[in-house]
Amino acid sequence: MRIVEIRPSKRLRGWSALEAPGVAPAFPGLNGKQYAIDYARGRFGGSRGEIHVYDDAGHSVIEKIAIDGGSHYGQPTTI
Repeated sequence: MRIVEIRPSKRLRGWSALEAPGVAPAFPGLNGKQYAIDYARGRFGGSRGEIHVYDDAGHSVIEKIAIDGGSHYGQPTTI
């Protein structure tokens, strides 16, 4: 199963969507976290997987969003 991690980026003062080694677009600013989540949802392109959203420190997953591979982009599950 494919997993995209949404983590804080200290270097860019925003959030990153980590897809694979070397593939981590960053989204700065106050809305960076939501932009990263929206980007990750769009990257699945009809395939299944999960988005893991980490806390502000980047240590633990606070939300999982399941992507079913259809036209729905998943609903968050708070942990």
